[in-house]
Amino acid sequence: MNTDVLVIGAGPVGLHTAKCLAECGYEVRLLEKKPEAAKQVCCTGIISTECASKYGFDGKYIQNYFSEASVYSPGGQKLLLKRDTPQAIMLDRASFQAKLLQQSINCGVRTSFGFQANSIEYIENGLRITTKEGQSFTAKAVVLAAGYNTALSRATGLGEINNFAYGLQAEVDTSIPSNLSLFTGKAISQGYFGWLSPINDCTAKMGLLTHKNPFECWSALHNTLYKQGLITAKHINYVCRPVPIGNLSASFGDRVLAVGDFAGQLKPTTGGGIYFGLLCADLAVSCLDKNIKTNKLSKANLAEYEKNWKSLIGSELYIGRLLSRAYAGIDDRLLEQIFKKCATSGMIEKMAAKSHLGFDWHGKAFGHLLKNPFDLVRS
Repeated sequence: MNTDVLVIGAGPVGLHTAKCLAECGYEVRLLEKKPEAAKQVCCTGIISTECASKYGFDGKYIQNYFSEASVYSPGGQKLLLKRDTPQAIMLDRASFQAKLLQQSINCGVRTSFGFQANSIEYIENGLRITTKEGQSFTAKAVVLAAGYNTALSRATGLGEINNFAYGLQAEVDTSIPSNLSLFTGKAISQGYFGWLSPINDCTAKMGLLTHKNPFECWSALHNTLYKQGLITAKHINYVCRPVPIGNLSASFGDRVLAVGDFAGQLKPTTGGGIYFGLLCADLAVSCLDKNIKTNKLSKANLAEYEKNWKSLIGSELYIGRLLSRAYAGIDDRLLEQIFKKCATSGMIEKMAAKSHLGFDWHGKAFGHLLKNPFDLVRS
C-alpha cells in the first residue's frame, strides 16, 4: 500500500481528519483536486463560540465576533436577536485552512494537490484510487471529505444526495457599519435567507442560500442592500457552490468512510457544516484507529461510525429538515404576520434568556416551542 489512509478533500473537515489520523501514528495522504489550498471560499466561516472553544481557534484567524443579529422580514420589519456575550465568530476561512494544512504537514501528512479522484476499486487488503490526471494511489482505507460530490459517492457505492441548494457569496465594500443582518422573503431566497456579515466597518460578506433561482435571488438581495445604502457596488462577482440537502444512504462501506458535506452532515436550516463536520470527523478517526489496528475494515466493522454520528447529531438533522421544510412553505404575507407577533409577544427576548438554547443546536429551540407554543402568541 502507498499509505494507510487516503483522505480525499482538503477542506477543514478533510484537513482535520488527516491531521488527527497522522497524530495517531498512521501514514496519511491528502488528495485535493484544486492545484493549491483554497484562497477564495464560498463560506461565511461563521461558527459558534462552542465550536471555537472545543477546537482551539485562536484570535489570529477570527475576523469578527457576534453577540447580536438583525433579521428582516420581506417588508422590512426588524427583529433583533441579542445576548450579552458573543455567540458566534467569523473565521478567515482561507487563512484558517492554510493553518490546518500546515499543521497536517507538520504531523507527517503527505499532500497531493491538483489530482481529482475519478474511480475507486477494491484490491487485496485495500483500495486503489485513480485520478482524472492518470495517477494511482493505494490505501488500506479511504475517507471521503470532498464536499458535495455525487460522482464519487456513486463510485464508492454509498448512493448519492440528489437534492441540493445553491450557496452564493462575495466580499463587498460597505458604506454603513452594521451588525450581522439576515434577510428573508421569497424574492431573496427560496427556503432559506440572505445575509450581510460584517468583517469590519468597511467590508462584509454578502451571500444567500436558496433552493432555486440563485441568480434572480442574488439580484434581489443586491438591490435590497444597494437601496438601503449598505453596499456601494452596482455589480458584484460572486462564488457559487452546491450545498447538499439530506444524507447519503450510507456514510460507510468496505474500507470507506464519508464525512462532512460529502455525507450531508451540515445544519439543514443554515447550510453550516464546519462544526458538525468536525465532530463527525473525530468519530471517523476513532473508528478507523480502532479497526485499522486489527485490520477489520469491512462494512460491518465500520458501521459503528454511522451509528455514533447519528446518535450525536441525527436528531438535529431530522428536526432541522422539518423546520426547513416548514419555513419553505410559508409565504411572505404569513411571514410578515409572524414577525409582527414575535415583535409584540416578547418571545425573542424569552428565548434569548434561556442559555441552553445554543447557536448550533436548533432542535433544542424547536423543542422549547413545542413545549411552550403560547410563547409565540402571549403578549
